[in-house]
Amino acid sequence: LDMAARLDEGSLCPVALVEETFANIRSSDPAIFTELFEARALKEAHASRQRRRDGKPLSPWDGIPIAWKDLFDIKDRVTTAGSVILKSNVPAPCDANMVANASQAGLVSIGCLNMTEFAYSGLGLNPHFGTPKNPHGSGPARIPGGSSSGCGVAVARGLVPLAIGSDTGGSIRIPAGLNGIVGYKGSSVAFPNGGTLPLSPTLDTFGPLAADLKSCIGAAQI
Repeated sequence: LDMAARLDEGSLCPVALVEETFANIRSSDPAIFTELFEARALKEAHASRQRRRDGKPLSPWDGIPIAWKDLFDIKDRVTTAGSVILKSNVPAPCDANMVANASQAGLVSIGCLNMTEFAYSGLGLNPHFGTPKNPHGSGPARIPGGSSSGCGVAVARGLVPLAIGSDTGGSIRIPAGLNGIVGYKGSSVAFPNGGTLPLSPTLDTFGPLAADLKSCIGAAQI
């Protein structure tokens, strides 16, 4: 919410924000993201900057960076769901419904976040892309929680202000709790599920992870 206010008053530039975001990601734990969308994000950030200069933002959060658990379809990309088995699949023909909705509100998609393979565990371990390290504690790395492990760690480390995960039996709530942030598990009909790779089509739900409750509420209302 603070970032949105700074964008609105002009003290923060969407393009500079995205450039800083990628710089911070590149200097952080490489296991947090499975793929970055630098070309797309910069294009979206430039468009956001122009809309704000024209006084026509698409929403109060126009220009805010957002990242996605790696089970949301991104146009022209293979959705891997934290696995290498699906890499030979056909790329997605379009963005998932939630990704498209975020774009229509002006949010800038930064990349896909690591997760437990096929969302099947609450620990957050991944043998293929590595396991994101919980930023808290000293000594041996602590588990990030899953299955939305990258979501929890990326927000806790301040790499992105907002991440969208999925929750079947705790996959948003567990990483939020273990990383000291806030996660919101929506109801089964709160968010559209088109363009997602489900663990359980009848039990999966979606929701935001952010640093504070008000930001989660704001994200859920976009």
